[in-house]
Amino acid sequence: MSSIARTVAAAIAIFSSFHGTNALWRLQCEGIAGMARIDPLVNPGKASSHMHTIKGSGAFSPSSTAADLLNSNCTSCQVGADHSAYWTAGLYFRDNSGTLTAVPEISGHISYYKYTPCYINGVLTYPSAMPNGLQMISGDPLQRNFSGLSVPDPPQPWTGKDATQAALRQKAIGFNCMNYQAQPEPSLFRHFLPEKSYLDAHCPDGLRLELLFPQCWNGELDSPDHKSHLAFPSATINGGTCPPGYDKLINQIFYETIFATNTFAAQEGTFVLSDGDPTGYGYHGDIIVAWEEGVLDQATQMCGPDTSPSDIGFSGITSSCPVLNQTLQTVEEQQSCQISIPDMVSSDNIHGPVNELPGNVKIQAGPGYASYGTGSGGPVVPPSSVVPTLSYTAGSSGTNPEDGNIFVQKSTATITQPLSSSTSVITTSEAAVTTSAASVEFVSSPSLPSSTPVVATSVAPETSSSIAAVTSAPANSDVSALSTLTTIFSTSGQEAFEVIVVEQEITVTVPGAGATPLPAAKVKREHEHLVNHQKHKHSRRHQHHLGRNY
Repeated sequence: MSSIARTVAAAIAIFSSFHGTNALWRLQCEGIAGMARIDPLVNPGKASSHMHTIKGSGAFSPSSTAADLLNSNCTSCQVGADHSAYWTAGLYFRDNSGTLTAVPEISGHISYYKYTPCYINGVLTYPSAMPNGLQMISGDPLQRNFSGLSVPDPPQPWTGKDATQAALRQKAIGFNCMNYQAQPEPSLFRHFLPEKSYLDAHCPDGLRLELLFPQCWNGELDSPDHKSHLAFPSATINGGTCPPGYDKLINQIFYETIFATNTFAAQEGTFVLSDGDPTGYGYHGDIIVAWEEGVLDQATQMCGPDTSPSDIGFSGITSSCPVLNQTLQTVEEQQSCQISIPDMVSSDNIHGPVNELPGNVKIQAGPGYASYGTGSGGPVVPPSSVVPTLSYTAGSSGTNPEDGNIFVQKSTATITQPLSSSTSVITTSEAAVTTSAASVEFVSSPSLPSSTPVVATSVAPETSSSIAAVTSAPANSDVSALSTLTTIFSTSGQEAFEVIVVEQEITVTVPGAGATPLPAAKVKREHEHLVNHQKHKHSRRHQHHLGRNY
């Protein structure tokens, strides 16, 4: 018998109990305030190059600021105290004759206000309320390829080119196939617009366009490109670590808009974004934050992270937050709020049928970076070398098919930032490796709520039929010396638990002096998040994204 010491991914559970972790609000905007070539960030005071679909304040205009938005007497969103402006590129169907028609939205737009914690300088940090006047853009309207990145995304943690801010920005876009008869796809699983033949065959209930905004912040309200004052954490929608220079954390904003692409199922043609992009890589959106004074701060204190007196932050139900509930609007009130369309774009035929996109935007399929220009141009169907084929993939299962939740695919570890040394460590009590089970399983602490997932490390089978003994992973009070592999959040009653998996060296004893060492193990996890969201009259359309692994 010989003892072979090797490093494997040992699961050490590190727990901290707190209220409101990963709290969120599900802010519905049942009304479309306008559809026009307006963009006060990119084209202030002028007509935008392409059409946007606008939600929020009725004072939105080509030159609007947060102060202007706050002066509006209406908003097309659910919370009357929210005068922010939310806008995105629209979607069109182009038939084989070249005629374009705007694709209608289904049940409005949703902005998730999430409180995803991230590591900043090694400290787990919770988001603060966004300040009024904060402006930001996510996405690039001229992007026409996936920059040589893998499809689908590789398991986290991402490294190399997959971990750059440019890559994270592209991974913040999603096109989710809607099929209520199948298990939902993960959010942000597919980063391109599927070809129409795929949509017709697999997405009978439409297509959900998704957009995540960065939450790591340098404290500036804006930057010249409206992007560089913010950055994505290393695991995007799952949180992770903020890059150097971004030492503040704000709400994580996640847009979702469902388009009725299924209404064009019987026609030949293709779908194209209003910015002339038939690939989807150029999907983008903007936001100007403008809440009535004190409301967002108060809501964060009462219903956000580490402060919720109950499960307010976990439900996602906006009316459950007393501060937000004070100004809730009816659907009719939301839909009655309309912006004034300026004369310079009032003649645009927004809805079609029309032979050119509004603004006469040139359709460019890439794969090269697009340019601002006019004229139809471009093929009706983008080449397959630009838009790959990605099979339908189900996400994690949830608990209530009528709740509006979000899916993320099962993944490997996420956070790589070492933990603060103040975090307590609970070591698993026993572990075993068997050639028959071909796995190493670390038994969770008895104090852990039953809803907490079991973390296991997969090990390839040995050629020997003998059973290898594995020592228990030793306790290590110096957590800062350990490498964090992933963080798992779980709830029990009114409390949440954080389970952090770190890398720990253990000793594996195998029979025979010349025995082959066990191959390196990989930590796997299945982490559900954003359960029990708001149930509403459009609940069926949200059945497709229940139980997110965030």
